[in-house]
Amino acid sequence: MSAANGYVQDEIRVKSQLTLTFGLRYDWQSTTSDRNNFAPRFAFAFAPENHKKTIVRGGAGIFYDDLTRSAIEKSLLLDGAHLREIVISDPSFPNPFSSGADVSRLPSTVRVAPGIRSPYLSEASLGVERELDQRNRLTAEYSWFRGTHLFRSRNINAPLPGTDLRPDPGFLNINQIESSAFLHSQALTISWRGRSGRFFQPYAQYVFSRTTNNMSGTFSVPANNYDLRAETGPADDDARHRFNMIGVVALPRGFQTGLVLSVSSGLPYDITTGFDDNSDTVANDRPPGITRNTGRGTGTAQLDVRISKSFAVVRVQDGGQAQRRDTFDLIVDVFNAMNRTNFKAIVGDMSSPFFGRANVAAPARTVQFSARYTLRR
Repeated sequence: MSAANGYVQDEIRVKSQLTLTFGLRYDWQSTTSDRNNFAPRFAFAFAPENHKKTIVRGGAGIFYDDLTRSAIEKSLLLDGAHLREIVISDPSFPNPFSSGADVSRLPSTVRVAPGIRSPYLSEASLGVERELDQRNRLTAEYSWFRGTHLFRSRNINAPLPGTDLRPDPGFLNINQIESSAFLHSQALTISWRGRSGRFFQPYAQYVFSRTTNNMSGTFSVPANNYDLRAETGPADDDARHRFNMIGVVALPRGFQTGLVLSVSSGLPYDITTGFDDNSDTVANDRPPGITRNTGRGTGTAQLDVRISKSFAVVRVQDGGQAQRRDTFDLIVDVFNAMNRTNFKAIVGDMSSPFFGRANVAAPARTVQFSARYTLRR
C-alpha cells in the first residue's frame, strides 16, 4: 500500500491471475469553494486459469476538473470597469462607428456564479481481450461516461420573455459561468492488433458511440437563457461511427511503407434563424421546435501514406580500425492520398444562401519530401 499527494493505492494479487487496484484521490481547488471532492477509483484484470489466452479488464472511477484560468481572467477583466464591451446593431463597413441602428453604452460583464461546483466525470469500463494466435489479438470494450456539474454560461440579464426589459438596467449582458451542464456518453470499442501475412503489421480500431450534453463550452450561451430544455442534444464531437487503422508494410530492398486510415461519420451542427429574435445581442436563436445540434454533416475519410528508403553509410575512424554504421533515409509523405474532399463545417444559418452546405474543408492531397541522416556513436 502506498500514499502520496493525497492518493492512496492498494494492490492485491491472487495466483497471478487476478489483479485488483483501489485508489482514492482528493482534489483541493482554490478557484472554487467546493471542498468535498473525493474521487475513488477501482480497476481489475482477470485471466481465467483454463483460458490463459483471455483477459478480462474493467474499472470505474470519478475524475474532477478545475475551473479554467481563462474563466477567472474574464471575470476580473470584463467587470464593466477595466474593459468595456460595445454592441452595435447593424454596423457599417469598414467603420462600424459611422452608422448603426443602436450603440449600447451599457457595460457587459462576465461573472462566476456564487457557489459554483467542481465538475467531475464518472467513468466505468469493461473489456475482454482474446489472443487468437501468436500474431493476432482481439479486444472488445464497453465504456460509460457521465459528466456532472459541467461549466457553461448563461446571460442572466437577457431581456425578459415578451418584453425588452432587462433584470438589471445598469448592464447590457451579464454572462454568468455556472456548473449546471451535464454529459452522457456510451462507447463500444473493438480493436485488432496483429500481423497479416509476412509483411503487413496493422492495428485497427472501430468505435460506436453516442454522446449527449447540453452545452458547447464554458463560454457559450444558450439560445434561450430562460428555458434551457432545447440545449440538450448531440455533443459537438458526437461522431457515431469511427474507424482507424495504422500499419507498416515491410518491402524488399530496404523500402518501408506506413499508412494511417481514418474514417468517421458526420458531426452534428446547430440550425439557427440567423437573427437575434429575443434581443439578447446574440444571433443564435433557433426555429420553434428545433433543439441544439439537430443537423448532421457528412462523413470523412482520409488516408496518409509514408514511403521511406534506408541506406547504410559506413564511416571508418581511427586509421581504419573502427567503423561506424550510420543511416541515411529518404522519406515521402502523402497526406490525404485519396484527395477526398472532407468537409469540416456546415452552415446552419437558415438566412444564409449556403444553409446546409459546407464552408470549410480539410486540406487536399499534400506531398512532402524529407531526408534524415542518423549518426551512430
